[in-house]
Amino acid sequence: MLIPGFDEFELDLELAFKRDLPPFIEKVIAAPLTYVNVESIPIKKNGVYLLLQNDTVMYVGKTDSKAGFHSRLTRHATHLQHRKNLDPSSITFKAVAIPVFKNADLESILIQHYGAPWNFSGFGGNDPGRQRDTQKPADFDISYPIDVDLPIEFIIAGTYSCGELLKRLSANLPYTFRFEKQAHQEELNTPINVPSDNMTVRSLLTLVIEHLPKGAWQATILFGRIILYREQRDYPYFQDIIRA
Repeated sequence: MLIPGFDEFELDLELAFKRDLPPFIEKVIAAPLTYVNVESIPIKKNGVYLLLQNDTVMYVGKTDSKAGFHSRLTRHATHLQHRKNLDPSSITFKAVAIPVFKNADLESILIQHYGAPWNFSGFGGNDPGRQRDTQKPADFDISYPIDVDLPIEFIIAGTYSCGELLKRLSANLPYTFRFEKQAHQEELNTPINVPSDNMTVRSLLTLVIEHLPKGAWQATILFGRIILYREQRDYPYFQDIIRA
């Protein structure tokens, strides 16, 4: 019903974002996905971001947390380390702060616009837990499995308890390393001499298995994580299994 001298205007946010956001993003200069570059973003800024590989948009994400872009992009930068078939230096990012966007599904808008093959591939997922270790890996992990044959710098030569060495690996590797922490503490207290710096994860795991009771433990290198338990079993999807 028409009312003389009155009307009501409603802004179509979704239409505005579809029309204006992609051209705006195209003008943003991509930066290498490094911790230094991520830290340079103003704190507590929220909005949308793109991850690009050789100028191709691979992933679209958004953040509306108190940590802003920092937490999410830092996690992605870590997740992309130590992967086969993937050079972290080829990954760049664009982050666009948008003060008000909760009423618009910007992720879907940009995924539809760019394609973004890493979305819905399992990229950036958290550890799915022990019950998922026998299930088919995420597509991202199949395409870019973890690389356990790279030298690591955070374990230097010296003597450690088995449990201490495993905790250091778990805390510092750029992918999930899950091991049996509660039971068998006496066995995990076994001392281990790490003979040199810059050993590979595979070499360290082999060293650990050699110092634990023979035929009891195994390290299973899955596509996206490592697990080490007091067990002798096969998994339907794995890269390698290290036993005594």
